[in-house]
Amino acid sequence: MEIYILDSSINILEVISTYEALIWNPKLHEPGTFRASFIFSEKMNRVLQLGNLIYKTDEEETAVITKKELKINRNGEEHITVQGYMTSRYLHARIVWQKMLLSGTPEEVMRKMVYENVIAPADKARKIPGIALGEEKGYGGAVSKQVTFDNLQEALTDLSKVSELGYRLRLNQEERLFYFEVYRGTDRRMGTETPCIFTRDFGNVFTQEYMEDNSNYKSICLIGGAGEDEDRIRTTAGGGEGLERWELFYNAAGLSAKDIPEAEYIKQLQQKGSEKLASYYVASAFESKINQGKAMEYSLGDYVTCYDNRWGIVQNTQIKAIEKNYSKEEESIIITFGDDAPTLVSLIKAKE
Repeated sequence: MEIYILDSSINILEVISTYEALIWNPKLHEPGTFRASFIFSEKMNRVLQLGNLIYKTDEEETAVITKKELKINRNGEEHITVQGYMTSRYLHARIVWQKMLLSGTPEEVMRKMVYENVIAPADKARKIPGIALGEEKGYGGAVSKQVTFDNLQEALTDLSKVSELGYRLRLNQEERLFYFEVYRGTDRRMGTETPCIFTRDFGNVFTQEYMEDNSNYKSICLIGGAGEDEDRIRTTAGGGEGLERWELFYNAAGLSAKDIPEAEYIKQLQQKGSEKLASYYVASAFESKINQGKAMEYSLGDYVTCYDNRWGIVQNTQIKAIEKNYSKEEESIIITFGDDAPTLVSLIKAKE
C-alpha cells in the first residue's frame, strides 16, 4: 500500500511515509469518509490543503480533504488532522438542473443522471473536468423515475439503496480521470460456490455487536401526485395487513404529469414511494471487528452470511461499510453488515 497526496489535477504533491492514525471508511450507498492525523511539519501543512486528495493505491476510491485542524497539546506537540469524503462526494456539487424523465435499468438511469449533469451538461460551466463514465456492466432491473432539482448525489443514493447497487468515482492515475462506476457485490452467502461466513466459531471475528430496531418502520407508502382532492393522482408502494401494515404518506405533487401517460406517471410515483420507504426499514445489523488473517474473501457490497449460534442469529446480508483503522499500535477492520437504525437527519430528508 502506498499513500499519495494529490492536488485536484492529480499531480503528486507528497508521498506519505508516516502518520499517527488513518481511518478509511468506504460505504456502499453514499460517499464514504476518512480521517487522518499527522505530526506537524511545514511540508505537511503546505500539502494538506482543502480540496487536495488522499490516494491509497490499494483502494477503489480516492478521498478529498474537506476539513483541516491544527492543534497544540499541553506538551507542546503540534498535530494536523484532516478529514473528508471519498471523491464521489464531488457529485454532491451538482443538482439535477432540469426535469429528467428516466427509464431503464437502475445502472442506466444513474449513468444518465451523471452524464447530463456532470460530464456533458448543456451549460458548459456545470461540467466537472476529469470525470468520465466507466464501463457499463449491464446489471438488470427496471425503473421509471422523474427527477427535478434534486441534489445529484442524493438522487443517486436513493436509487442505490432501492437497487442494492453501489456507485463510486474510481481514479485512473495515469489517465488523470475519475471513472463513474456502478457496481454490484458478489453473492458469497452460505451455500454458494465461494462463500464468506463471519462467525466467532471460525475465529474470524474478534468482537461483534448486533442490533435490531423497528421503531421507524413503515411498510406501505401512499403517494399523492398531481391534481387536487378527488382528482389527485394517487398510488401506493409496499404493502402489508394488520399489525404488519405501517403507513406513510409522501407528497409528490412536485412530480409533473404533463405530457406523460398516466400509467407511466404512476410508475414514477411508485418509484418515488419505494425510495422513501427505503429510509423506514427494520434495522438489522452486525458490526464486527474482523480477524483479517482468518477471514474469507469479501468486498464492499458483497452478500455474506453472519451467524452466532449462542445468540441464535443467522443473517444473510450485504456489506454496507468497511472501516479500516491504521495506527502505530495496530491495524483493524470493522465491517457493517446490513443497515443501522436510520438517523434523525436521514428521516428528515426522507420526509422532504
